[in-house]
Amino acid sequence: MNFNWQRISLHFLFWIVYVPLNAVLNCILGRQTLEEGFQDALIGEVFSLPVKLMLTYFVFYYVIPLYLDRSKIWKLVGLLILAFAVATIIYRLEMALIFYPIFRPGEYYNLLNPKGLLLTEFDLFITLAAAVTIKMIRVHYKSLEFEQELMREKLQSELSFLRAQTNPHFLFNTLNNLYVLARKKSDKTPDAIMMLSKIMRFVLYECRAPRIAVSDEAKVIQDYIELEKLRYNKRLTIDYQEDMDNPLTPIAPLLLLPFVENSFKHGAGSTTGDVQILIKITLRENQLSYTVQNTLDTETDFNVNNNNNSGIGLRNVQRQLDLLYPDQHQLKTARDNGLFTVDLRIDLSAS
Repeated sequence: MNFNWQRISLHFLFWIVYVPLNAVLNCILGRQTLEEGFQDALIGEVFSLPVKLMLTYFVFYYVIPLYLDRSKIWKLVGLLILAFAVATIIYRLEMALIFYPIFRPGEYYNLLNPKGLLLTEFDLFITLAAAVTIKMIRVHYKSLEFEQELMREKLQSELSFLRAQTNPHFLFNTLNNLYVLARKKSDKTPDAIMMLSKIMRFVLYECRAPRIAVSDEAKVIQDYIELEKLRYNKRLTIDYQEDMDNPLTPIAPLLLLPFVENSFKHGAGSTTGDVQILIKITLRENQLSYTVQNTLDTETDFNVNNNNNSGIGLRNVQRQLDLLYPDQHQLKTARDNGLFTVDLRIDLSAS
């Protein structure tokens, strides 16, 4: 049999603390000083303790569970009345037959004294109320912990689902690039496949960790840029800037790359003219500033502005930011004068 020693210890501690406290309460109700009445009151509490234990644990483990079944509410009330009646009888018999003959010989103890019965009921009620209150508080906090754990598991499941979406979405977009190179029978196709293999190794294996270094995220962005350069050649101008005081600062993986993907998709991928893309990563004292800007032609700018669906990639990242960095990030997008700009700020100090 396995015992929950922590639980047993807590119950034991409760009764150890309760007995002397109730003895003090009895002295106060009897208008006695502690010097005069504490010892007798403490002995009386010890003698009455078995009855209180039986009543308390009967209510804990048999009566209270009936509260969950509202169809048995009258059974619950009946059992409570019966339990108090039986406990009162045993309590007063114990006092009359054991406590008084030993500690107060010669004194008469009236079993049916109304005032004595009322005090006995009050004593039992106070004991049960104290025990039930503490139990309910513990149950409440356990429920809160359980709800918080469920919420953490729910958020983690959602985050895992979002990351599971990111990988095939990224692979799909990159395979499109390889398809274009293959259609052109480009000599750069083998190099593109090798770069894709390198990036996918990072996406599939290294990104399993909850956090990676910002420098690792920046490195995969640079690899992705090199892969895209193979497709777009000279009509693509990329200005990549990086300034980090602590490149090893941890960040959730694959939060920055989708914005770069989006810049190529709606920039170079949506126009036949020259395209400029600016990517700037700045990290100072755990404050990450990330800007991605790309040119748009007039038709693309019009279509994007009139389409609320920004694609699975950006919606996915926005949700991940909400889950991973609540109240610790700012994400702004703007379209102006043929430019689409993403401006992201993340406080990484709590990572």
